[in-house]
Amino acid sequence: MKKNPLEWFVFGLSVLLIVALLGYLGVKAFHYQHTPPDLHVKIFPEKGRPQQNIHRVELVNLGEQTAENVLLEITLLHQGQEIDQAEVRFPIAPKESVQEAWITFKKPKQANQKMSVHVLGYNKP
Repeated sequence: MKKNPLEWFVFGLSVLLIVALLGYLGVKAFHYQHTPPDLHVKIFPEKGRPQQNIHRVELVNLGEQTAENVLLEITLLHQGQEIDQAEVRFPIAPKESVQEAWITFKKPKQANQKMSVHVLGYNKP
């Protein structure tokens, strides 16, 4: 029985996809690094709420392992003095992921306020 060109095309495409997948998995297995969680925090003021002191917190895990129960301490500073503090907990931060949360400070927003972030700890699942 003779195959038509469409069958040969589908067969060739399937073989190509399988070989590409095996190659990708082989490269990933060869270059895999078992690095711990590499946590980075970014803070952005919440738009549309100019009078409230609300900020979006992004937790980025660039490591190869997942972190659980990540606890962050964010300190609000004004002229070098600590005026307020907030904590945020992320239940899970998978590898190569971005997680979001929002924090609200009790003190009103001030023009030259700064924030200090400290990762208090996390668990390894």
